Amino acid sequence: MDCIKIKELIQLYHDGELEKSREPFLFVHLSCCEDCRLFFKQMNNISSYIKKEEFPAELEDKIFNSIKNAGRKNENIYYKKLIIPALTYAALFLLIATGIFFYFKMNEYKSEMTVINRQLQYQSQTIELLYNSLSPTVAHANYSHEIIIKAKL
Repeated sequence: MDCIKIKELIQLYHDGELEKSREPFLFVHLSCCEDCRLFFKQMNNISSYIKKEEFPAELEDKIFNSIKNAGRKNENIYYKKLIIPALTYAALFLLIATGIFFYFKMNEYKSEMTVINRQLQYQSQTIELLYNSLSPTVAHANYSHEIIIKAKL
């Protein structure tokens, strides 16, 4: 086995999770490999130091609270992953719906403007026809007081 797998076995051994059938492979490799033996000694020092130290109950509570909070954060992330796209699609749907609504309203106003334009043309033609159908009138002016201006040179 290579050293990386042996280091994993060493960690499992110190955690007490290594199967009894795999222990001979571990110790045979440790007898041959100096690097793995050094790693085993370091792990042994760490585990003996941890066994000597008291584990405060407050630390355990903090760890459990952080685990609970991490679970809530993951729920919030999942919630955000679900809600943000849903809100985006809802906003997009509303935007498209209002665009379609205003498009049809604009078409209604366009047709109304066409009708009004035809009515104005008809009224303009009617006024021109009435104007042309009247007899021509002639106006004559009477000058009762004429003013004559002469220049003196």
